[in-house]
Amino acid sequence: MPRPTPPASDIAVLAVGMDDRKLTLLRMAFRLHHSIRYRLLESSSGEHPPDLAIVDIDSPIGWQAWEEFRLRHPELPALIVASTPPEHAPAPTLTKPLRVESLFPQLQAALGPAPIPTRAPATDPLPASTPRSEPAAAPAPPSSMPPISIARFDPRRGLLGATTRLARQPRPALLLVDGRPLLWLRPDRAQAQCLQPAEQLRELCRQDAPALQAQAAGASAGVVTQPLPALLWQLAIWSSQGRLPAGIGADTPLRLRQWPNLTRLEALPDATRLSALLTKTPATLRIIIRLLRVDPEHACTFLAAAHALGLLDWRSDAPPLKVISSAPVRPGSTPTAPLRPDGAGFLSRLLQKVTRL
Repeated sequence: MPRPTPPASDIAVLAVGMDDRKLTLLRMAFRLHHSIRYRLLESSSGEHPPDLAIVDIDSPIGWQAWEEFRLRHPELPALIVASTPPEHAPAPTLTKPLRVESLFPQLQAALGPAPIPTRAPATDPLPASTPRSEPAAAPAPPSSMPPISIARFDPRRGLLGATTRLARQPRPALLLVDGRPLLWLRPDRAQAQCLQPAEQLRELCRQDAPALQAQAAGASAGVVTQPLPALLWQLAIWSSQGRLPAGIGADTPLRLRQWPNLTRLEALPDATRLSALLTKTPATLRIIIRLLRVDPEHACTFLAAAHALGLLDWRSDAPPLKVISSAPVRPGSTPTAPLRPDGAGFLSRLLQKVTRL
């Protein structure tokens, strides 16, 4: 009797013969897989039985782990993990080091029922005079990663650029527009004060070359001040308008030097998730959008704001990071074309960066 396919929201995977390092890496991979929720089990003695298993035969007990597992779970779907695939493996084998591109499709294949072979229907022989029609070519599959349309702006220009330059100087400064005081900056104390309404600042951020002048200022422009990073963050949001800073491409590796102090900055959609990803590992805009499923304009605005605070590290000449070439497969969906074994995706690079299974 075939095992029913478990719901896509929660799939329990039993790990057999794996040490703490391998268990940690599997948990990391499962957390980053959003389409299907996988849950790692270290033992089968729980309220919820496992839906499938991964057995490591390279452990000290070797094949004994597999034999004991099969005695306890004779009908449970399973995958074997080994450095060298055995000649007559009793189950599908994953070769070390594990690649996410092969791990999740193999998990899906183990969950799904075996395909039932169908016989081609018998057809009457065609007369000799009847020409055979050539089969129509199959349409090319759509690209799993459609091109991203990104607008850009130059953060060195306009009100944002002028404020950023003054913020890097140690002396207090006053920024004027058309001869009227606009901003007072005290970089040595990370303080600032807006001398005009916020709506006027927003409008100036939309202009590429407003009439701005800078001059030295006194130690204080009044009582009401705000943190200088909060001002730069806000000006970057208004200047970006969902656009990416010039010089950063969709495949440019990006990294945050540290977490922004989000409790004291203007709230942005998905800022916490973006900060968590980019402080742990470099990622490109294309990878960010694919992994976190965030709006591209939200991601661009966050990157522009982080760039204004000097938190964003990036190099335009850095080698591009590769992305997983196909979307994760949900249980019950039609099988996709096999992936190339040499295509190292981002999650594989992330796992191998910690250690190699």
